[in-house]
Amino acid sequence: MSEGTKKGMVAGAFSLAMAGLITKVLGVIYIVPFQNMAKDEAMGLYSSAYAFYVVMLQIATAGIPLAISKLISERNAMRDYAGADQLYRVGARYLSVVGLVFFLLMFAGGGLVGWLTGNPDSSTAIRALSFALLLVPVMAAMRGYLQGHQSMAVSGNSQVVEQFVRVVAILLLVYIAVQMDASPGAIAALGTFGGVLGALASLVYLAPKVVQVRRENRKRYRQPSNEASKVVFRRILKVAIPISLSSLVLPLSQLIDSMSVMNLLMWGFDLTKEAAASEFGVLTARAFRLIALPLSLATAIGLSLMPAISEAIAGKNTALRDSRVLTSFRLTSFFAFPTAIGILVLARPIDVAMFQNLEGADTIAAVSFMAIFASYELVTTYILQSIGFMYVPIRNMFTGMGLKLILNLVLVPLYGIMGAAVATVLGYVLSAMLNFYSVRKLGGMRLPFRELYVKPFVASVIMGVVVWIVTWIPFEVVVPWERIASLVVVLVGGVVGAIVFGVLMVLMKGITRDELKRMPVLKKLVR
Repeated sequence: MSEGTKKGMVAGAFSLAMAGLITKVLGVIYIVPFQNMAKDEAMGLYSSAYAFYVVMLQIATAGIPLAISKLISERNAMRDYAGADQLYRVGARYLSVVGLVFFLLMFAGGGLVGWLTGNPDSSTAIRALSFALLLVPVMAAMRGYLQGHQSMAVSGNSQVVEQFVRVVAILLLVYIAVQMDASPGAIAALGTFGGVLGALASLVYLAPKVVQVRRENRKRYRQPSNEASKVVFRRILKVAIPISLSSLVLPLSQLIDSMSVMNLLMWGFDLTKEAAASEFGVLTARAFRLIALPLSLATAIGLSLMPAISEAIAGKNTALRDSRVLTSFRLTSFFAFPTAIGILVLARPIDVAMFQNLEGADTIAAVSFMAIFASYELVTTYILQSIGFMYVPIRNMFTGMGLKLILNLVLVPLYGIMGAAVATVLGYVLSAMLNFYSVRKLGGMRLPFRELYVKPFVASVIMGVVVWIVTWIPFEVVVPWERIASLVVVLVGGVVGAIVFGVLMVLMKGITRDELKRMPVLKKLVR
């Protein structure tokens, strides 16, 4: 592999990682005005609809876009451009048909799903969002095609376009609905329809790019591939099945919450469906959405290092493979531990700054350590699949999800929404530990406990004490507005915490000079 190819792969992974980070940031930011306008009941209905939609989308696409990307890349490397084009045609045709079928199922079954989740008012939101299934599967095939041609930046840009249009459409439609004094169900439905408009915008952006690449490829071959479509489709499925199972775990976990937590709250605490929906909205729209930001960084690490690990394995360089695996763990610890402690300490000002009140502060604090274990679950999944164990992380994640369901049934009737938060964290603890054990055993890798965990944990705890002291500074004396004062506390605490943690890690030799030089921002400070 040439140096230029290596740089292109790294640049492509970085483009996708940055696009994912931007979309996650937008996904967190818009929740603040959305929740302020729509309130927690509408947020709960909105979250229930999206939990069901994500499962339907994962089943419909079934890992096929990533399989298309992988197989097209292989065909291009063999200069089989006709075969690459046929892979896209077969995959896109299948996804178009399946998207139509799942749209009909989701639209027709909206009422039943609303009843099963304990709140029939979510049915309109489910039906409004179902139209996205006519667009997103085809769009996913286009992204897979472009990624197979190393057009990572275009694929990443389409994600940003989709999220930006979605966020703007959601906020505009929800604002109009609130001004018209619409019901929570109608507000949630208009919010979910914003996702359809975002998908449409992304499809319009992607279509001419795909047409252009296909036109250029047709110039490279004289006649189409004569391989049977059934054979091509079976090849796609062979790669897609383990990918689809892995990507299905998270939406299934969210669906478990959607179908169990509200019903358990109503049963255990004799809550009305409106009150249960509000509680569920606090968990999903406040706590889980906030944790999505650090998880996007874990995804970025996985996307950046997965090709590097695969390259080392292909070159039979075990030392380089182990070094890159260790680097992925160290980077994960470097942001996951301080992020978790920071969210724990700053839960109250974060809740006031973002959501106006303290109703979600305890829940946010309870799920803070999810930032550590969910991040490790993601990164170790990338590692295990990179070294050839495609199904091991799937088994481990389903085991964690099973524990989460059992704990939901036990803890939610006793402790309410706090029980659901604890159940989620413990589910991730189990799956992350199983993945970590699998990396050590199956990969035969030595992972130093003290370097990876003890040092960042100690530095994070000391940082947390300093940030806790910052929260006692009376910023409200200078800033009379409570939300602005809370935002100042969060910003100052975040900056101070980052500096303290970084300095401590350097002093404790928890991060090396070479690792600092690899970080885009910090490398300028290291000579």
